[in-house]
Amino acid sequence: MLKILLVRHGESLADIEKCHEGRADFPLTEKGELQASLLAKYLKEKYKIDKIICSPLKRAYCTARKIGEEFNLDLIVNDDLMEMNNGLLAGLTFKEAEVKYPLPVGGRKIYDPIPGGESIIEFRMRVEKFWNKFLDKNYKSDEKKCICIIAHGGTISMLNKAIFRLPVDTEIKFPTGDTGFHEWIIKDNERYIIKMNCQEHLCNNIYEKYEIKHI
Repeated sequence: MLKILLVRHGESLADIEKCHEGRADFPLTEKGELQASLLAKYLKEKYKIDKIICSPLKRAYCTARKIGEEFNLDLIVNDDLMEMNNGLLAGLTFKEAEVKYPLPVGGRKIYDPIPGGESIIEFRMRVEKFWNKFLDKNYKSDEKKCICIIAHGGTISMLNKAIFRLPVDTEIKFPTGDTGFHEWIIKDNERYIIKMNCQEHLCNNIYEKYEIKHI
């Protein structure tokens, strides 16, 4: 049995500045650091994590590091977990992007890349490559294992689509809040979704329970 936790990073500076993030390497805010600490302590209480895999971008890596410290695990960095490559939009405010690189009339086709970046199809193929390699390496029916994957909202949504085997042009999306996580179990080649966008660790009473200062 393989248990998988798909975790989104904490609040980043781009969230506050209303910027396109993508490949722009914004750090966590102070609040984001707190969210990551709360998540790490919650996971330590609820799960026995055996391996941590994360995106190299700061906001995901720093979130993963908090979890790694709780479980005394090294981080495995994988570039395929980076957010969608948004090319020339990276780091621009939403207003700047609307002026410099407005969306085509009718929206961007799934095969058309963002200027200087990836298309939806290319993004999906990158995530599919990660997912299939991940399964080949980590899923063994006679072993019990729990693996935590820390990435980005777009990447996690695309991973969920891959796990559900949804078509690349699906209109279904899987939003994830700050340090929210989705829990999957793979057993006997069947896939079970247990939790979606769980943010229980951010409940107000949790701050007092874990004796972490509330910002």
